[in-house]
Amino acid sequence: MKNALSYIQQHLVFRLGLLILLVVALVLGVSLGLLFYRSKLYVQQAAYHRASEVLDETVLHIKDIMDRTEAATADMERTVQQCLQPDSLLAYSRRMLEKNPDILGFTIAMKAGYFPQYEQPFSAYSLRWTDSIQTVVETQDYITQDWFRKPWEERHGCWLEPYIDNLPGELTSNEYNFSYAKPLYDLNGQQVGVLCTDLLLKWLSNVVTEVKPYPNSSAIMLGHDGRYIVHPDTDKLVRQTIFSDPDPKARKHVVPLGESMLAGQSGMQQLVVDGTNAHVFYRPLKRTGWSIAIVCPDSDVFSSYDRLLYSVWAVIGFSLLLLLLFCYLIIHRAIVPLNRLAASARRMADGHFDEGLPHSARLDTVGRLQNSFIVMEQSLHSHVNDIQKMNDEMEQQNKELQSAYQLVHEADQRKTAFIQDMAHQIRTPLNIINGFTQVMAINYQELTDQELTDITLRMKSAAKAISRISRMLVASSAEGNRYVSHQTSVGCNDICREALATVLPPDSPLHPGVPAGQAPSVLFTTEVPDDFNICTDHRSLHYVLIELLDNACRFAPNGTITVGCRREGDDKVVFTVTDTGCGIAPDDRERIFSQFTKLDTFSEGIGLGLHLSQRTAHLLGGNLTLDESYSSGSRFVLTLPIRGEG
Repeated sequence: MKNALSYIQQHLVFRLGLLILLVVALVLGVSLGLLFYRSKLYVQQAAYHRASEVLDETVLHIKDIMDRTEAATADMERTVQQCLQPDSLLAYSRRMLEKNPDILGFTIAMKAGYFPQYEQPFSAYSLRWTDSIQTVVETQDYITQDWFRKPWEERHGCWLEPYIDNLPGELTSNEYNFSYAKPLYDLNGQQVGVLCTDLLLKWLSNVVTEVKPYPNSSAIMLGHDGRYIVHPDTDKLVRQTIFSDPDPKARKHVVPLGESMLAGQSGMQQLVVDGTNAHVFYRPLKRTGWSIAIVCPDSDVFSSYDRLLYSVWAVIGFSLLLLLLFCYLIIHRAIVPLNRLAASARRMADGHFDEGLPHSARLDTVGRLQNSFIVMEQSLHSHVNDIQKMNDEMEQQNKELQSAYQLVHEADQRKTAFIQDMAHQIRTPLNIINGFTQVMAINYQELTDQELTDITLRMKSAAKAISRISRMLVASSAEGNRYVSHQTSVGCNDICREALATVLPPDSPLHPGVPAGQAPSVLFTTEVPDDFNICTDHRSLHYVLIELLDNACRFAPNGTITVGCRREGDDKVVFTVTDTGCGIAPDDRERIFSQFTKLDTFSEGIGLGLHLSQRTAHLLGGNLTLDESYSSGSRFVLTLPIRGEG
């Protein structure tokens, strides 16, 4: 053993041959394993399709039998309705069997007392007996039997579970039957009896057991309660259910199958049947509530697959032996490590230093050369990585500097614009006040009362503009909730009217009482009563409404302004301020709430109104948004909680 290991260690060709053989065997084994696994799945899928096709054909065959039986019964019902007399019913019962050779028996059972001449319930019953048909009148009490009671109570046709007709009577069958029963109505639509058509279960069993997708496959059929209607072992018919298997191991697999079949499901399950692995394919017979299944042993399903598997493994073993000899002859003529070193040198020349060679434990010239080459490659790789890392860091720093410079530049521009705008917005109303003050100081005695009133209103309007700018500056400098005071009970309608009175007082030039074309029309609509209150900060809510109304007045001076209030759900109230002005372009809707943003550079304001209004709404526990669905101007929606926040 030691001599063999020493020989392998000293001979490169033999070592490489074994290594290649091992790698090929591993790859081949994994590949073939996956191939056979997929092949087994395909075989299983093919078996599923094959069994499904056979099942579908069988279900269609059974459905055809049931369709013909139901059609024959319906035709006979129309015939029976024409003459509901005892003698006629006997003739109709016999005619049913004469016209339908597949039917075992047919019963026309009338309700109790329908024929006064019969003290007991009257039933015309015909039975196919060997080569003849016998028809009799049965008067036993069948009212409580399932074949009469179930269709009578449910008032529609139904298929009954198999049974043996061994009740006392003139005609009885000692074989299992299954029946279709439906209620009988007269021409006036009154329910007068039941029609029952009997079929031989053995006939149905022959139809089902002929299903043979594989030589050793078998078929079963279950009733509503899991009893076997069809089974290869006739001793289990009707007497046992699918859950009756005494073997605990078998029950572990059979019970889920039975539950799926009784639930009316379709599918396939793998389980052990009589100690043999098998695939069970099943389908429901939806009209009856029964379920049919085909049991296919795995030995049949995978027989061709197993033969192929044995043959392939034999070929693989022989091929590996030939591969070992072939590798030895080839590697003997070439030194593979030198080729690897050459390939690695070419990769390094192309700039690829991340595909290193494995460290060699050999002490010969090739091993030392390979290890020296690895050290050189690792050193180059380390230096290249350091250079690349430095380049990446410098590039990232440049991007960050550019971004910071852009932010500083934008902030400087916004600061300059804000200062200029502030100077303009404050200087204009101050000039108005100063001018009118000089006029009043010089010409006070010459001014009429109307002129004094007009000057006073204009000075108040200018003072209001200065107050509004001051209020926004104070609100902008406030931090967090310090701008929102304590919450109190606020009347929704009252605060709307208060805001309207503040922005549009009765003596204002913008009041709707002045001539048309000089002021907007103002409407106030509410869906809440005057005594409806919410818990919020009165001053902050009043501030938001005033800002929205000021904006509406500026951008819709000759239009219509509507203030609305409504309740939304059980916990929210919604205020709306709508105008018919120029509206807001779609591209500007996302930035109107940004700080220091003005859509029109030459308009009044400093770009803080909507920003502060939305921030105030958030502090109150609500939100301020623009209704983008409104296209006739602008509509701002203020949503607040009824009970307050915080």
